[in-house]
Parts: sequence; structure tokens; C-alpha cells
Amino acid sequence: MARGSFGRTVARAAASGGSKSYRARRPIAWYLLMFAIVAAGCVLIVYSRDEATRTTPVMGPTASDNWYAALTVDICGKIEPNLPASTNFSTTGLRTYGDGLINASPGALASGESAFEGAKATLGLFAKNYAGFTLTATKLHYPGKGERTWKDGDECTGPVKGKGTLAAAVWASPSATTATGVADPAKIHISNGEMITVAFVPVGTAIPPPPAKTRSTLIATLTATSGTSTTTSSPSSKK
Repeated sequence: MARGSFGRTVARAAASGGSKSYRARRPIAWYLLMFAIVAAGCVLIVYSRDEATRTTPVMGPTASDNWYAALTVDICGKIEPNLPASTNFSTTGLRTYGDGLINASPGALASGESAFEGAKATLGLFAKNYAGFTLTATKLHYPGKGERTWKDGDECTGPVKGKGTLAAAVWASPSATTATGVADPAKIHISNGEMITVAFVPVGTAIPPPPAKTRSTLIATLTATSGTSTTTSSPSSKK
């Protein structure tokens, strides 16, 4: 091949840059990758804005709440009388009017209401602020029962017999037909409209709901207080 002819061949190859099919080919995979990155970025921006503006529900009771829950105590198969009305209304946001109900009203206090708000509003805290009422995961002392404190393993000699243990059942509302069992009654969170039965009975014994009268009182009280704000009522003003 002549020298000049070889040079012209190399020049034509360099100028062509490969075949026509190669020049027509586009980096499709690269474009798809860029599209996926941009789309993912948009999704993340929308999600982050939604999370930033979303309001997290506040657990009650709050200072503006006026809640009621029913409480019944069953010791060895015997339903105990309702607790008498609390005597420390000025210092506790969890109290009773002697009607079988617990009133959760943190805002009724002039100060310190935060100690009874939200997750702090438990049955254990109610008991702690009621003179003579002891309630833990394994121990119960109920006012009006003398010096007797019931502990897991103690013998029941009432309507039901056997070694007793402390437990509880919670109905979410007066109309609920099924209950949730709770091993540690002291940790029950006081919620508006719920019904609670604390029981010291042998394992396997059915825990009954609060009596019909207590349930009726709860329904009537919920109806009367529906849509109202917290009030600083006294035992005499509720009757």
C-alpha cells in the first residue's frame, strides 16, 4: 500500500468516530439512573415536610381535660364498697367523689398539675394520693379493710378460695364487651370512659366488670361532662 494511501485511510477512520450505529446509541441507563435519583429526592423532600408539619397527638389527660373512669375492687370474689370521696382535692389531679369513679382533672389544681398529666396519670398514682390505698404489681391494701394487706400467694377465704394473685381487667368504654387483662394494676393509664376492675383472686378466676350501678354512673357523668372544660368542682358541687 502506498504511503499516501495509508495515511488517507487512518484519517477517514478518525473522522468517522466509529460506525453510524455507535454514534446513534444513547446512554439510556445513565438517564434512567439520573431520573431515579431526582424522583427519590422529590419524595424525600415531600416526606420531610410532611413530618415537620405533622402534629404529634398529646397524651391526656391535659390541664384542660376533665376525665372520668370507673374503678371497682374485687377481693377474693367479693366486690368492695366504693372508695369514700377524696379529702385532698387541692393537691391531687386524680381523685374520687365517692361514686365509684376516678376523676382525672389536672387543671383543677392551682399549681403542679403537670404531675398528673399524660402518661403520669396512672392508677398507681391515684392510689398513692389516696390515704390508706396501697397498690403495686403484687400488693393491695384497700381502705376500709383494716390492717390487712393482700400479697401474691396469700390464701383467699372469701367466695372464691385458693392462693390469690393481683391482676386487673380494663374495658375501654362502658359499652365494651371484652376486657384487656393487666398484670400490674398500678401501671394502668387513666383514660376517659374506661372501666377498671382490680382483683385479688386465684389465677384463672374471671374478673367481673364494675357493677351496673357504677357503669350507669359513668355513662351519666360522661354525658353530663361531654364537651365541657375542666372545672374546679368540689365533692359537694358534684352531688
